[in-house]
Amino acid sequence: MSTLDYPQTLHYLAGLSPLGIQPGLTRIAEVLRRLGHPEQRTAAMHIAGTNGKGSTSAYAASIAQVAARRASVEHARPFRVGLYTSPHLHRLTERVQYSQHDTLTECPPQRLADAVATVRSACAESPSVDLTFFEVLTAAAFWLFAQEQVDLAIIETGLGGRLDATRLCAAQASVVTSIALDHMDWLGPTVTHIAAEKAGIFRAHVPALCVCQNEEARQVLVNVAKAQQAPLWLHPHQGQPDVQPLPLLPASLWPILPLPGEHQRHNAALAVAALTHVQGPLQPFLSDPDVVKEGLRNTRWPGRIETICPTSALHRDFADRQIVIDAAHNPEGVTSLTRWLLTQPERPLSILCGVVVGKLTDGMEGPIQHAARVIACRPPTPRGLPATQLVSERGFERAVPIDDWQQALQVALQQTPTGGRLLVYGSIFLVAAVRAALTGEPTDELLVQDPGKVTTQQAAPPHQAPVAPR
Repeated sequence: MSTLDYPQTLHYLAGLSPLGIQPGLTRIAEVLRRLGHPEQRTAAMHIAGTNGKGSTSAYAASIAQVAARRASVEHARPFRVGLYTSPHLHRLTERVQYSQHDTLTECPPQRLADAVATVRSACAESPSVDLTFFEVLTAAAFWLFAQEQVDLAIIETGLGGRLDATRLCAAQASVVTSIALDHMDWLGPTVTHIAAEKAGIFRAHVPALCVCQNEEARQVLVNVAKAQQAPLWLHPHQGQPDVQPLPLLPASLWPILPLPGEHQRHNAALAVAALTHVQGPLQPFLSDPDVVKEGLRNTRWPGRIETICPTSALHRDFADRQIVIDAAHNPEGVTSLTRWLLTQPERPLSILCGVVVGKLTDGMEGPIQHAARVIACRPPTPRGLPATQLVSERGFERAVPIDDWQQALQVALQQTPTGGRLLVYGSIFLVAAVRAALTGEPTDELLVQDPGKVTTQQAAPPHQAPVAPR
């Protein structure tokens, strides 16, 4: 096995970009077989959805880490939790986290590089198998969790669910968060199509938990769960037969939720409810109200309605402004952001917004009507929509176009009065760049979170009815 250092690994992964997105389980299943099926050696909670799956994953992992810490003391042996998410904000290592010294921590860079090298070696066996960027990382995460003897892994899908590489995890609970229109080129043109792809993570006799679906999506989830003989907990329940109401979070816990927005109550409820279905030695601790409370309170998920205090030398003079960043990039996410904004004390509002090509749809302009000044910029990615094109879209006509995001940020900060609020939202690439600029957060040199343009090759039609891969 040829081991690369971490920067070399980033270069290797960046070189996989031309493969784009290739839905299907055949390639990664073969590589995992060559690795000895590490995905089957770790119990998992599997999470899909359009909005909220990252926050739900963060809540679940935080609670599980508290449970693991307490179980380690009681049983006098270490218990470990894993977390696999995408995309990352600043560093690739954010995607793979596991318990280290009783804390859920990013995978050490060289450890991730070694895991990727192991996956490369498995791919190189005859006959050769070419994995995509996301498939390599997923296989590496499975291998790492097995090597670290993780007791419970929280696994977030990358795209969809039915054909997502994470679908092969050994899930003890399947979770689907809010479903909305996004990635329609791959998941289908309607919410019904998208719901079918997300529901593809349901497994026979494995509990499924879902929240906040429209009627069309709700019926798809019910039908797929029934076909898979998966017991289903759903909110809103609406008295549907053979479906159980999802337990909601008690109002007494709402004030301790660290992630802003009413929608986080549903995300937290999903995490808490799903953990009650995890089997094994962690179960008594996962259901402990004190563990749940501590885990919820300790949850962190950067870039989601996050208030930033500038600490970098270039921007610390703007600490007297309230700066809020949020990676809301579809109408439902922007609606949640707007609702949160309207609950906040009134301040002079400035907005910096940028989106990528193909992501601009009706409803993205929600916060703008409440702003005194709006600046449009181009996110730092090859797929970034030019600022002038954003300004030409409905709802953004009064935005000032400044293509360079760094210049746009500086102007936005200067134009926000003392005590005012600057809201930065849209593409995660813009949010990540602004966050790093304001805080000095270390960032990988290569922008490996953008796997390039989507390929036209597919392993299976993206919109067909979900089928069980195994």
